[in-house]
Amino acid sequence: MKTKEVIDKTGLDRETLRFYETKGLLPKANRTDAGHRIYPPNILVRIDFITKAKHAGFTLKEIKDLIDLQQEKKSCRAGRNVAILKKKQIDEQMKALKEMNTILERFIKECEKNGDSGLNRPCHFSFDECCS
Repeated sequence: MKTKEVIDKTGLDRETLRFYETKGLLPKANRTDAGHRIYPPNILVRIDFITKAKHAGFTLKEIKDLIDLQQEKKSCRAGRNVAILKKKQIDEQMKALKEMNTILERFIKECEKNGDSGLNRPCHFSFDECCS
């Protein structure tokens, strides 16, 4: 698959593809006689995984570590240990996001409580009220 096809199908740009390749997130692309990169057909699956992991808050290093589990044929125990650690971090992030969501819902409700007059008053958001 040529670079342009990968770009068209993934929405990534050329520089990002090259960056991912230099960081080991993508395999080194083969080259045509003219020097154009040719990616394997499964490149779209790998890019989809990278994109989903990034959106989930994984760093590029963490994504690389997960990719390396397979490429270096590490044990399932090693993979499980990485997954347990990341799952714990995600659980903590989800808890924090839920707490912030509750705080913001209360704030919005309080602002909207008196209609336009409530929305036109000076902002009353207080860190003491939300976070004590």
